[in-house]
Amino acid sequence: MDLKKHSRRDFVRLTALTTAGVALSACAPDAPAVDPVEDPIIEDPIVDEPVAEPVDEPIDEPAPEPSKYQESPMLAERVARGELPPVDERLPLEPRVCPVLDTIGTHGGTLSVGDLTMGLSGGDVHMAMDRPNWLRISQDTTHAVPHILKDWDMPDDFREVTCYMREGMKWSDGEPLTTEDIRFWFEDMLLNTELTPVAHLAFRPGGEMMELDIIDDYTFRLRFAAPHPSFIMVNMAHLYGFWGNHTFVPAHYLRQFHIDYNDEANDLATEAGFDFWYQLFGRETNRAQSIDRPKLESHIPVRDTPQMSFLERNPYYHAVDAEGNQLPYIDRINMDRAADLSVLDAKIVGGTYDFAGFQLRILYYSTYAEGAAASNAHMVLWESGKGSEVLYNVNMNWEDDEWREVFQDDRFRHALSLAIDRKDINDVIYFGNATETQYTVIPVSRHYNPEYAEAFAEFDLERANELLDEMGLEWNAAGTHRLWPESKQPMIISWNMFESETPKGPITELVAEYWKVIGIEIQWKSVTRTLLTQTVLANEEPMSLWHGDLSADPLFLRDTGHFIPRDGDNSAWAVLWGRWHNTDGEMGEEPPQEIKDLYQWFEEYNLTDSPEPAANVLKSQADHVWSIGTVGNAPHPLFVRNNLRNVSETGGYWTWDTLWSFPEFPEQWFFA
Repeated sequence: MDLKKHSRRDFVRLTALTTAGVALSACAPDAPAVDPVEDPIIEDPIVDEPVAEPVDEPIDEPAPEPSKYQESPMLAERVARGELPPVDERLPLEPRVCPVLDTIGTHGGTLSVGDLTMGLSGGDVHMAMDRPNWLRISQDTTHAVPHILKDWDMPDDFREVTCYMREGMKWSDGEPLTTEDIRFWFEDMLLNTELTPVAHLAFRPGGEMMELDIIDDYTFRLRFAAPHPSFIMVNMAHLYGFWGNHTFVPAHYLRQFHIDYNDEANDLATEAGFDFWYQLFGRETNRAQSIDRPKLESHIPVRDTPQMSFLERNPYYHAVDAEGNQLPYIDRINMDRAADLSVLDAKIVGGTYDFAGFQLRILYYSTYAEGAAASNAHMVLWESGKGSEVLYNVNMNWEDDEWREVFQDDRFRHALSLAIDRKDINDVIYFGNATETQYTVIPVSRHYNPEYAEAFAEFDLERANELLDEMGLEWNAAGTHRLWPESKQPMIISWNMFESETPKGPITELVAEYWKVIGIEIQWKSVTRTLLTQTVLANEEPMSLWHGDLSADPLFLRDTGHFIPRDGDNSAWAVLWGRWHNTDGEMGEEPPQEIKDLYQWFEEYNLTDSPEPAANVLKSQADHVWSIGTVGNAPHPLFVRNNLRNVSETGGYWTWDTLWSFPEFPEQWFFA
């Protein structure tokens, strides 16, 4: 994907939308570099010269078979010193064979990245290694593939799944990974109300907690009270419900902190500064907080300072490449902690890091590219994987009846959509590389229909004004604003938004210009997500925006998302209708039948995995424009050192739906 050139007018407008890029360029030359970390020097012990003694003639014994696997010289040295068993004994009997995405790599090297987290890892560290999920999302995002589990089986009734673990697989401390770890997670964590007051909905389909059968040391089965086809993609390949720390848990390590196994667990918690045992247990379960917790991913933290976190390859990592080289290729990852986003940007532009992606923004592409060119690096563009980079919702549950009636009228949302100049957004913000589309699923989805992407997505001011005229929304005498139909007050909508992940502020500046032309003024303020959560859930926001994720197959319609009203902070579309659905009518407000239909199709899809209810939901979005899209499938920039190989040049999908780099096998990145 190439970025197209801009006219001078475009760059002037872009500069007016944000000035941060100038600050990046100005501070880049002075960006502090991360001091290199030298490996400790281990000297050979001094021993006395042995005295030769007569020995019996050696008996010929068959030479040991050569290993069919190869390992990093870093680990081979530890094997030679007796600190590790040979690589054949560290790998499972059936290692996962990672596909060759570009070329077979070589072991060694230290990857430098930066992040804003205070945890042991985050952001670009997670982008540079795999995740300890049961399964993995395929590169085309359409299905699950083996990962830590070597296989699984779900019958056609979707009421159970049998999971097959890799015999001989081990935790990073060398202890075996078995179904005992699954049993501990299920019985001692998921069913323990102090640790899990309310289990995730995915673990109780049909309103009943799923059941676990342990078949043998490496086979287990989960049984569901209702059909549960989404469990494979959403929970086993993605991480819903597990949330990254509970996909596999090291029972042998965590028992010491659990009150059922250690009567002194509360004393341990007190010594560590906590009030209750389950608080310390939570910290020790967290992969980003506990350096001692055994792990399964490709790299594990070994040292932490206020300025940096240091990770090394997991000697027991379960995968190899096609030639039998144990992965990962890269030996070490050093994570620098930047004080804030401006410092992180300056270090990226200054060439401090070998890879950066998680915090990069397309608005500053030119600045990043200049820094890359001067730092023996280059820029790579991946598709965002979003059905819309920014989408807008008006609040159909707004407390003012006059506003609510307008917001619930399809013609109002159709007019707002038709008034958006998507080509202008694409040219000014994305250099012409996004797709001018209505919000729908992304093109690689099995549910994609180009007609839905085109619905009310053309730029047609004449038609937009006609629709508003039909609604009786008259202009004021000055011709600056349309008027609310009863109060005859100017249509000015003030609301709050949280800016993250996509250029929401700059795009909204443009959208405000477009809507002002048809007489609708929006006034917005950027706030923290904490504040936004409070106001949205209290039904105090007349409109909202978010990035249009949940539009790739792993998560599409597995959560209500932006296609169906939800009781969540990322959409003010209709939180009272969402609350009614979530509480089976005990709270919230009963919706009209056309919204009840959406919930029915949502539930039907999650019970059957049938394309028909999915198509019904997408057609409803196209007809009604519940969520107003802008542009989608936009480029996301990555900063890549020139000698860092196997980072996909054509790209994956940079989105939560796929867990960003996870489908692209970052464990096989290497330095050439």
